[in-house]
Amino acid sequence: MLYVPRENTLHVVLVDEADQMTPQAQLAFLSKLDGTAFPPQTCFVFTANDTERLQDRFLSRCMVLQFQSHGIAKEAASLLERIWTAEAGESAERPNFLRMVQDGKNNVRNAVNSLQVELLAL
Repeated sequence: MLYVPRENTLHVVLVDEADQMTPQAQLAFLSKLDGTAFPPQTCFVFTANDTERLQDRFLSRCMVLQFQSHGIAKEAASLLERIWTAEAGESAERPNFLRMVQDGKNNVRNAVNSLQVELLAL
């Protein structure tokens, strides 16, 4: 049986942690990204914590979108509070949620991990 995608189908190729790719892996993507062998109706998404290890010619074929955590502390603290209330209830003494976010340098994953440690101590 041969699978043929429908006409208006978009394929997404997600390459997570692309900043860890070897130069050879980046080179392998170049022919795909420059159009000579680009798969039809396909969108490539590369995630990276930093673009420093990515070659300039690789980056020139990508649209680089910068994401920042600046200004999210209040919303992240609110998320921690909702998690705390759901898991510990209203009567448990609440930690300083904003401090947890700030200590984690606005990294939500770090803040949630810190919250889990607090919850385990109950």
